[in-house]
Parts: sequence; C-alpha cells; structure tokens
Amino acid sequence: MDFRNKTPKRRSNHKTETDYHKYKDDLREDFYCRCGYCDDHDFFRSTDYQIDHFVPKTQLKTINLTDYSNLVYSCRSCNRHKWNKWPTCVESISNDGQKGFIDPCDSEYDKQFSRNKRGEIVPITPLGVWMWKALNLGNPAHSLVWKLEKIYKKISELRTILATYPENAENYKKLSLLVDSLMFFLEQQRGGKPIF
Repeated sequence: MDFRNKTPKRRSNHKTETDYHKYKDDLREDFYCRCGYCDDHDFFRSTDYQIDHFVPKTQLKTINLTDYSNLVYSCRSCNRHKWNKWPTCVESISNDGQKGFIDPCDSEYDKQFSRNKRGEIVPITPLGVWMWKALNLGNPAHSLVWKLEKIYKKISELRTILATYPENAENYKKLSLLVDSLMFFLEQQRGGKPIF
C-alpha cells in the first residue's frame, strides 16, 4: 500500500513572520493536517503537533530560523526523534543516499516507505530504513492512528448509506444507533470534539 495519499506542498505566498511558531496554521493546511514524517492525521492529537526545522537549528548557517521552506508540520514523536539529527553535518546536504533525511515535501520521500495491511510503516530503501529507525516510525501509535482513521472513514460511509434508507426500514434504528455510538466512541477519544 502507498505510504500516503498526497505529498504535502508548502505555499509560496505565505505572510512573512518573525516568529516561526506563527506559521503553524499555514503549515497544518499545507501538510493536510498530517505529520510530514509519519503521515499521522492530527485529529486525535492536534495540540501535540509542532513545527520541526527540517535542517535543524544547530546546522543553520545560511537558512533563516523563520524560513518557511525549512519548516515541517510534525507530530511530537517524530519531532522529538528527529531533533538535532543531521548526519551529513552540512546544511545544504540532507542525506548521502544511505543516511540522513529527505524533505517530506519532496516526492522522493514517498518512495522510501509503504504500509502493510496493518497500517505499519515499512521502509523500502536503505535511506528509508535509516529514516525509519531515526524517526522511530515503527512505533505502534502510527499504525493505531492509521487504523482509527480507516474506522472513521468506514463509519462515514455507513452514515451515507443509511441516509438513503427510509427511517422506517427494518433494522434502520439499530444500525443508526450503532453507527452513532461508534462515532461517539471515536470522538470521546479526542475529548468529545468532532473528528474532521
């Protein structure tokens, strides 16, 4: 299975900010509400999402701290695991083909990973293996979020199908209550907030 459905793309017409934290909403939109590294949707943990500097702050020489093209919308787990890792130690070189990173907005990033039927992220290149280990992409939380998103989509499909049935149809009420209770369960996992 494909690792992700869409490659994020940073906008070029962003407002210039003096504090990179102010870019969070724009980055969230540009990254489709997903972590650039693991592709987890932020619907369960949006407050845990952060801004990562693709080239770490410690390596910046010519890139400005607020340079939008160097920022990545990231879950806390990926941001913490990536932290100051930059094996090339050269600002302009993100990897040597075996170690290092690919910018998540580069279509080459998608070629490093796939997903198995359980939603686990699987590295498929030597560089993918290195990133998988460095970012801890084998963390079961990533496949759990993937599964919860799939469940949400199936429940939404059921709601759409139910909307085509008359309310007095046999078992309509049972199915409707079941679908509503499943959605309620998912929303409770987020503190009662709607998922999307």
